Amino acid sequence: MTQTEKEQVAQQTAEYLSQLRQLQSPHMQSLCGQPLYSAFLFPTGYGVPHGPLGSDDELWEDMAKALEGVPEATKRRLRTRMPPSAPYTFTHGDLTNVNILVENGKLTGIIDWEASGYFPVWWEFTCAGIGLGPDDVEWKATLRKYMPDYTEAREFWRDFYMLSKYPESERACALLAADNR
Repeated sequence: MTQTEKEQVAQQTAEYLSQLRQLQSPHMQSLCGQPLYSAFLFPTGYGVPHGPLGSDDELWEDMAKALEGVPEATKRRLRTRMPPSAPYTFTHGDLTNVNILVENGKLTGIIDWEASGYFPVWWEFTCAGIGLGPDDVEWKATLRKYMPDYTEAREFWRDFYMLSKYPESERACALLAADNR
């Protein structure tokens, strides 16, 4: 595809997502009211159910389980940076380039909905920052240009994820060092 076609598909995808985002719930949950599964939002293990959750405090309590061994001061500072989650918005949660079907330069479908559900309002944008290979990184960077911007939430999540999964990473060490000053 040409860059112009990629931009058009990203814009079409974002318009479709905008319609889906009008579906909201009073709880973080699956479409049928069951628990959610997200190894990125809840990095305590793949396939582990979470929720339904009804508040930022409940969300943080569940997320914080992945921060075992992180100093309390760092957890508190990170919690203050967590953006409000409401409204819980219908989210695909896995918009990799291979899940976007295109024909003749036009969006024809979005597949792979098992990661979908009612998530924090900022989660779709945040997920669109998780690239799985160069083509996916390029696709998601293009898509994010047409989505509501939740960059602050994305940075919060990146810090959380690095502390939970990669505590020896440069980013995590910088966060930990900031609390030791």
